[in-house]
Amino acid sequence: MPADVGKREVRPLMKRKSTRHYTAQTIKLLWGRAAGRCAVPTCRVSVIADETDYDPAVPIGEIAHIEASSDGGPRASRKLPPRERDKYENLILLCAHCHGRFDTQARSHSVAEIRKLKTDHEEWVRKNLPERGRSTTGWRMLLLAGDHPIDRERARAALSPDYPAGRALAYEVGSSADWVQTFRGVTSIVRQALHGGDGFDRRIAVFPLAPVSACVAMGYMLTSRPNVRLFQHYRSTRTWAWPSSSLQAADLSVTGIPRTATRRKGDVALCFHLSATICRDDIRSLKLPLIGRVDIRAANPSTDWLRHEQQLRRLEEHARHTFESCLRAFPGAQKWHLFYCGPAPGAVAVGQQISPTMCPPVQLYEFSRHAVPAHKPSILLRPTR
Repeated sequence: MPADVGKREVRPLMKRKSTRHYTAQTIKLLWGRAAGRCAVPTCRVSVIADETDYDPAVPIGEIAHIEASSDGGPRASRKLPPRERDKYENLILLCAHCHGRFDTQARSHSVAEIRKLKTDHEEWVRKNLPERGRSTTGWRMLLLAGDHPIDRERARAALSPDYPAGRALAYEVGSSADWVQTFRGVTSIVRQALHGGDGFDRRIAVFPLAPVSACVAMGYMLTSRPNVRLFQHYRSTRTWAWPSSSLQAADLSVTGIPRTATRRKGDVALCFHLSATICRDDIRSLKLPLIGRVDIRAANPSTDWLRHEQQLRRLEEHARHTFESCLRAFPGAQKWHLFYCGPAPGAVAVGQQISPTMCPPVQLYEFSRHAVPAHKPSILLRPTR
């Protein structure tokens, strides 16, 4: 007879969770007053996952307790009756990352601090988000022009029913761009737009009609902190307003990221194929010391790929996840080389996802069909460590 026959199976003890008693009114108040965003001011990510071709939009936020729901939980208070613990006043809406951090580092996040986060976030929502189709805070307009001037009146019209705040800040990139000077000019107007106060309080509307390198650099300087809206210029209609067409499919794919990290030293090429395909031979002709190449592709690259503002959000997500994956997969990367073939607002969106503190130096390129090599180095984005 086997030795284990007749013995009881011993299972590890599982920590029991307390029962939740949220009312429908409590949940509506919590999600509504937080505007569906994580309440942490350095995060404020949307906690609603967008719909896909196969699934509907779903809430992914987490209802967190300021004082624990159980006597043994983080920041527990036996003085608070169990039924009071699930009421609106003791709850805060968070993303999974911030919720996990608050509860596993409970000593670093006091009850008073979290209550203030909640109050401050709800005040930020009331102050900054639209009310009856019109915001109580205007948008600072950034105009980034190239060979063609930007019609300011048409740009303002694209903001309706919102409105511009203060004078527009503009920079024009010359036809024979001095890239050092261009980066200084872009940096200057972004700093003016962000000057004073908390960057999260800024509402910035960007109208880009300039070379790719200037657009990526503007996104890099803006970062993902402020509330930024990007606009696409349609030459056929001479308008900046987004068309009312339906949302395009999520047609982006990412290839080239290894499953296991490589410790080799060298450079990584990051290629965005949105308006057209970037030729491999053109990249090879640069003779870069590459240890990897990552491609972000639209299913059918085309000059009219960008048809909906929501596509920019998806491009941001793909860029952010790709950059984070590259940091893990290529820890020995000494430089990233970014090749972007796509619409101007998409270049700004990609630039916003490059971390100034985490990423290695990023070399940008400008493409010219008649030049040899076809891709010429332009602006070098240096980390701010």
